[in-house]
Amino acid sequence: MHVLTVPALLMCAAAAGAVGWSANRVSTGAGGPLLVLPWASLAACAAVAVVLLVLGLRVRRYQEGRRPERFEPVVAARTAAGAQAVAWAGAVLAGWHATIALEQLTLVGLRSEQGPLWASLAHTGAGLVLVVVGWVVEGFCKLPPDDPDAEEAAEYGRGRDKELPEGEGGYARGIPPRPREGPGGAG
Repeated sequence: MHVLTVPALLMCAAAAGAVGWSANRVSTGAGGPLLVLPWASLAACAAVAVVLLVLGLRVRRYQEGRRPERFEPVVAARTAAGAQAVAWAGAVLAGWHATIALEQLTLVGLRSEQGPLWASLAHTGAGLVLVVVGWVVEGFCKLPPDDPDAEEAAEYGRGRDKELPEGEGGYARGIPPRPREGPGGAG
């Protein structure tokens, strides 16, 4: 799993903005509706942000040692994946609605009803909140860096040519290695 980066989120928001602006121009040009989410979707965004923040704080408390009960590491991995998904969704939401808000700003003097402008601005803000919450919660789920000195002193390190203990890989030891054939069948 890759770590969230600002350039990647900005590119995602820009791409969503370009698609949103184009789709909105096509829709309104054909006499269709403005492609802005309804106000009720803000409640869903708030609920997702709160749930993710609660899960992230739970992981953080465990890592700080303030929760002594048993904790499954897979919960932290799932929370980190959820945080990334929320951040990406927030980038899409913010990019899409930001371009629609910019277009609606050009119509302020021509129309008395500014509801679509406020809705698109509110959804842009909600998308930014989702990005920030996803970013913060992903940070909660990161493990502290490993101690390089401790890894050198470890008896069994990754990628090292050391003999494995009898319990690990013992089944494969009873099978003699097969001779490998070279190119063209010669061994």
